[in-house]
Amino acid sequence: MRLPLLCLFVAFLLGSAHAAEPFFKKNDVIALVGGEDMVVASEYGYLELLLTRALPDYHLRFRSLAWEGDTVYEQRRDLNFPTWEEQLDKIGATVVICQFGQMESLDGKEKLPEFIAAYEKLLERLRNGGKRRVVIVSPNCDAKSPYGAAIEQFTNAQSILFVMPYRSFVESYIIDGPMMRDGIHLNEDAHSAVAYELVRAIQRVKVLNAGSYKAGEEDKMAADNRLRQLIVAKNKLWFDYWRVQNWAFLAGDRTNQPSSRDWRDPSKRWFPAEREEFLPLIEAKEKEIDALAAKLK
Repeated sequence: MRLPLLCLFVAFLLGSAHAAEPFFKKNDVIALVGGEDMVVASEYGYLELLLTRALPDYHLRFRSLAWEGDTVYEQRRDLNFPTWEEQLDKIGATVVICQFGQMESLDGKEKLPEFIAAYEKLLERLRNGGKRRVVIVSPNCDAKSPYGAAIEQFTNAQSILFVMPYRSFVESYIIDGPMMRDGIHLNEDAHSAVAYELVRAIQRVKVLNAGSYKAGEEDKMAADNRLRQLIVAKNKLWFDYWRVQNWAFLAGDRTNQPSSRDWRDPSKRWFPAEREEFLPLIEAKEKEIDALAAKLK
């Protein structure tokens, strides 16, 4: 956990809270949608950590539906994979945090109209007639990017919350090396910084003690690290449940293969029932997260 970096943000966050009505509500189910950076955000768990620490009584639930290679134009899935509407309904999503445009922006400014049109169509599906609140995260760190500016313009017109978390930390906070791990995608330090900025911009709440450690507070630091590790473990269980490696055997074109059937009774399928065994494991891990977060208030 990059706690030394996180300490840079605490004083700023503590002074920025105000009485605006909070965006998140108790028991919200938050879906993360987008490409590789959104996938990795769930793997690191910083955003979930900070929101859980800031709102321990909200019992927020996070489900990553992000997939490497997803763009606004296309999100390739296997045969019979559930639609966006089906997936979001199944998990009971009330909030969607999405980020697209990182790779699409490489097409240049001339592709902007096509990009915005595709994004608007995708958002219609994610919002489902206002059924879900949506947060759009800017696709890159360049505040002057025409893609970020175009997204901000159309989200303002549709009353969708747009967040560009990079504006405040690009020059001020990332001081120990580059922000990117490969020239395109954020490294771990940048992910932790983005998480802080998202919490500040979306919810505008204090981040109580998170990353604000003084001499002799090693126990607090260790407790926060334990909480993040629980979050990471829970997200791995969710990943294994949602992104089944053998989807073709679960619901695709190989459900009638002998290996997809119970060897004792070929009329029964073992895979769907085995997959559902992940759900109580995820629920148990979330109870651990809630319990530890309550102790850290």
